[in-house]
Amino acid sequence: MNWREQLHGAAGQRAMFVGVNLLALGLIYLIFIEPARRMVADGAEAIAQRHQTLARYEAVVAHEAQIQDYARQVAETNGRGELFDGDSEGVIGANLQARLKSISEGAQVTVRSIQMLPEKSFQGVTLVGARLDVSGVYENIHALARALEGKPPLLIITAATLRSQAMMMWGAPQEIEAEIEAQFDVFGGAPQKGRQ
Repeated sequence: MNWREQLHGAAGQRAMFVGVNLLALGLIYLIFIEPARRMVADGAEAIAQRHQTLARYEAVVAHEAQIQDYARQVAETNGRGELFDGDSEGVIGANLQARLKSISEGAQVTVRSIQMLPEKSFQGVTLVGARLDVSGVYENIHALARALEGKPPLLIITAATLRSQAMMMWGAPQEIEAEIEAQFDVFGGAPQKGRQ
């Protein structure tokens, strides 16, 4: 018996029937069941991600009292004028520059330049900073350094550089006070509302 005869026999017909049905079942599985299974799995993954997001939100809500307390502390600190106020980063920077210029003029030093520095973060507070280049006599530079860390809004000098400028006068020797060039990196706190 060759394969053609077997194919036409009863066993061959059953085998062909089973093969065609298995092929049809495989196609039905690939066309209908597998995509549906993938959709269910994707939906389950999306639900799991939403559960994680919900858990994070619940954790934030659990700390609501602490968050409100921190916001109240910041508001009180800013109410005392310890932070530079402003609705935007540019306004806060301008307020810092104006404060530095005002303090410098009060100390009777010459402002050569004021350059903004990158922000820093310290214990949850954003610090805005500027580099202040000035020149003047020793007493005035000393008065400036004391005034910078004096009245609110609070300023912190993080770096300072001093250079003496020798002044040579031709002719008769005179008692001239030596000018000092000074550079201060100064930082002050800013409220979070200005960081948008």
